Amino acid sequence: MISKKAKAAYDREYRRKNKAMLQAKKAAYYQRTYDPIKAAKERKKTMPRHVEYCRRPEYKKKKYAYDRKREAAKYGEYAECRDILRVLMKEIKRQEPDRFERYRQAQRFAWNPFTYVIRRENRAKERAKKFLESFRLES
Repeated sequence: MISKKAKAAYDREYRRKNKAMLQAKKAAYYQRTYDPIKAAKERKKTMPRHVEYCRRPEYKKKKYAYDRKREAAKYGEYAECRDILRVLMKEIKRQEPDRFERYRQAQRFAWNPFTYVIRRENRAKERAKKFLESFRLES
């Protein structure tokens, strides 16, 4: 009789050697059996349970930490500076909430370093798009 460790080692080696063939088999099985309409109905059945799970305080805490870590990864070595800036902006909003309300009522945006960066990136994309369009040949 073969031991479990020997069988596990054999299976790992087999999967490593035959990776492409196994992936092709899985893809073929998926194509044969997957029904998007049925899958959508199943998702609808479990959605209320998922929504309740997302409302739990321990999930919110974990998700908040995860999102902060993921967002910080975008800034690399400046992640700590970004966190300090977030805390500062939160404190400013806490101390001067009416200022932000006045801006909102005037339909203007209060200066916020995060939205400012996003707007600047969007403007750069628009300029690049217009620049590339200027080189298009008219037919």
